[in-house]
Amino acid sequence: MKNLFILGISIFLLASCSSSRQVSSPTSPVGGSGQLSSIQFLDNVSIQPGGGSYKTMLSESSSSYASLNRSNTGAIIEHYPAIRFKYSILENATVEELDNDRLLEFMEQWYGTQYHYGGTSKDGIDCSAFVALLMKSVYSISNLPRISREQFEESRKISKADMREGDLVFFHTLGNHKSVTHVGVYLRNGRFIHASIAGVMISSMQDGYYAQHFAGAGRVSND
Repeated sequence: MKNLFILGISIFLLASCSSSRQVSSPTSPVGGSGQLSSIQFLDNVSIQPGGGSYKTMLSESSSSYASLNRSNTGAIIEHYPAIRFKYSILENATVEELDNDRLLEFMEQWYGTQYHYGGTSKDGIDCSAFVALLMKSVYSISNLPRISREQFEESRKISKADMREGDLVFFHTLGNHKSVTHVGVYLRNGRFIHASIAGVMISSMQDGYYAQHFAGAGRVSND
């Protein structure tokens, strides 16, 4: 009886060890395939069974993207700098439209800078100071007042239909008051750049908040 008991325990332990080895084996099946599918870890990095390599996917994506960015003559525009592709997305424009490199460089330097009321530097800047600095740096307009309300008063009023890059867009943001309290610089396609509470960013004038609080547009010059 004792021998039968020992024999039973031995069989149980052998079965348990066999199960453990199967679970911990490095060749355990993934998804029931019985092997580690087709994952590779060197140059050709497959991200799914039977899929192409990472390099191949990048190449295909680049080709698809390039096919969507061709000039009117059909020429691929890959020679444009990367900054144009970035802001073409933010401005909902074609790469070819963004031909003001000075403006692009200025936006890239300041994009994301935090908002600070009364601020004038990279440590924090408010809307009117940002607009004054942009107009001076990009368009050489140095006579713009410091306050958004005064910028509105000094600018020549234009309609929305006549707005073009470099025009100023004004908003009243204090409840029902119609006094101008916010300003930005118009880009194109209803987009403008400004120092918002969330920082320097590009926003859409069709956004519910800005559409509701739009106060007018103006054009300024050194004259």
